[in-house]
This record gives sequence, structure tokens and C-alpha cells, in this order.
Amino acid sequence: MSKVVLPVVVDTNFMTIPAQFNVDIFAEAERVLERRIEFVILPSVADEIEAGASESKGRSKRLAFRIARDLTRRCRAVETEKSISELPVDDQLLEYAIQVQGVLATNDKELRSRARERGVPVLFLRGRKQLSVEGTLT
Repeated sequence: MSKVVLPVVVDTNFMTIPAQFNVDIFAEAERVLERRIEFVILPSVADEIEAGASESKGRSKRLAFRIARDLTRRCRAVETEKSISELPVDDQLLEYAIQVQGVLATNDKELRSRARERGVPVLFLRGRKQLSVEGTLT
């Protein structure tokens, strides 16, 4: 494995995978990406997870967000530049991933498509049991 740490920028829906599908996103990401990685969480995503943990309708959805909130402790919280933080959350994720030459971790189909168009590698859940990457890692 390379000594360089690859930033993996996580989306809210990606952080709920462990609760919904019983997949260890941390171990799976290292297996799939075959390098040292660091999960990165933006303030807007942390806010979405926090809101979901307290406001979601339905016990299972609230539980998924609460587990996601616990998992955020294994991520590095980063601040974004004002030019990025003022954008919608999906745009923040995409722009930040480009800025740090990282991987975007999401299951959002539209966001995955936009990332592909911009040349950003995407980590996503395939077949409800394992992670997969699309795009080229540098």
C-alpha cells in the first residue's frame, strides 16, 4: 500500500450503509481502493446526519442515522472554503472531492453521474453487500 493517504469524501447516504446493509464501509473501502484512506466528512453532511438522528420519521430510519452519527467519529471533520460551503450539499461534496483529488463516497445516482462527468472516482454500494469503485484512481 502507498504511504499517501487517499481522502474519501462521504455523503450522508453512504454513512447509513452499515445500519441498512450490515456492511463495514471502512474495511470494505480499504479492500476496494487498495490503499491507505481517510474518510472525510463535511460540516453540511454532519449536520444532515445529526438532523436525521433526531428528526427522521420511523424507528429504523432514526436508528440508521444514529449509527451513522456514531461512525462519523471515525472520519476527519474538515472545514470548507466559503465558496464551497455556500453551495448545495451535493455540489459541496463534488467540489471538495475535486479540490483534494479524492474519492466521492455516495449511493446517490445523480451525484454519481455528475462525478463521473467531472472525472471524480466514486465509491458506492453494489448488490447490497460490497463496495465498488467507478472511475480512475490517481
